Formats: sequence, structure tokens, C-alpha cells
Amino acid sequence: MSGFFSIATLFLSVAVVVIAALQWRVADNKLRLDLFDRRYKVYDAARNFVASIMREASVTESQLVDFNTGTSDAKFLFEPDVAEYLAEIRKRALRLRTTRELLKRPPASDDELARLAQAENDAVSWLGDQITEMTKIFTPYLGFANIRAKIVPFVK
Repeated sequence: MSGFFSIATLFLSVAVVVIAALQWRVADNKLRLDLFDRRYKVYDAARNFVASIMREASVTESQLVDFNTGTSDAKFLFEPDVAEYLAEIRKRALRLRTTRELLKRPPASDDELARLAQAENDAVSWLGDQITEMTKIFTPYLGFANIRAKIVPFVK
């Protein structure tokens, strides 16, 4: 009879270890899914910001507020390269906004008008290119190929 209890105890111990490992795996996958969701929201905010600039051909205060709010967590969710990239988008959008405001007033000279028009064109062109470039920047963090299911807990 004592042999039966020893085997039963061993079996229950193994079952507890297996259940704990499976629970850890579920928790790890949930963490990775939650991280993906939060990262995707930052990507979506940046993509929508650039798309709205290209669609409306202007940068409004509300667009900037939405962009800043939507991307404010980037420094916590990504490596510094993404935060720097988003700062560059913000800087270029503000430069476009400033250039557009300067173009509304009478230019001091034809040279100034040409310089402002070129600056506007450069900013719009760069921002337009970001629709596709953005995907390359965010892919290492959002690509499903980079998310591998772990079969054995605690093994990377």
C-alpha cells in the first residue's frame, strides 16, 4: 500500500509541475500579446498622423495632440531607435506647419518664396515616404515572425 502512495505522490507532483509550466506559458503568451497590442497602438497613431497630413495637406494642432498622446509610451515599449524616429516625424511635421504658415504671409523676396516652397516640398515628400518606411522601422517589434511560441518554459 505504501508503494501505491509513493507512486500517487510522484504522479501528483509531476502533474503539478506540468500544470505550473502550462500556466507559465499562458501567462508569457498573454504578456507578449499585451505588449504587441500596446506597440501596435503606437504604430497606428504614427501611421494615422502621417496619413492625415498627406490627406489634408496640413498639420493641425489636434493632429499633433493625437500624435503626441498616441506615441507618448513609445520610450517604454520600444528601443530608443523608434522613439528617435517618432521625434523626427514630429520635428518634420512641425517644420511643415511652420513653413505653411510662413507661406501665408507675403514673402520678402522671390528667393525666400522659392526657399519656403522647396522646404514645404521636402517636408511633404519626406513625410509621404514615411508611410512605407514606418513599416520597416516597426517590423522588428510587431512582426509575427519575431514572436515564437515557447514550448518549454524558461527556455528562450
